[in-house]
Amino acid sequence: MNLEVYKWENQVLLLFAASENDAEFIKQKGLNRKNMQGIAERQLVVLELVPGGNAADMREDLLKKFDVEAAGYTLLLLGKDGMEKYRNRTAVSLEEVFKIIDQMPMRRQEMRKQD
Repeated sequence: MNLEVYKWENQVLLLFAASENDAEFIKQKGLNRKNMQGIAERQLVVLELVPGGNAADMREDLLKKFDVEAAGYTLLLLGKDGMEKYRNRTAVSLEEVFKIIDQMPMRRQEMRKQD
């Protein structure tokens, strides 16, 4: 699996944690579950980069690529251009993430088309 498959099609939310038991990771998953409609509206792909997660095979490469500490929790938002747009070391409300996405030029264009 390669992030290139999402380029120009999706924003990507990368959730890095040392284990699925990480408190911030668990909190983030709960916040995500409550916002599935907003995730779908924004064509946001969520990749769980923890051992045993849905993108565990990509974890090591992405830890290096984005200079993320393997031992802690980190959330990264990538734009449709594949570039980092936001980073946080704690769980983040998706309303905050959505505000950032909704300010991106490609998202603004999509929202105008929907009106």
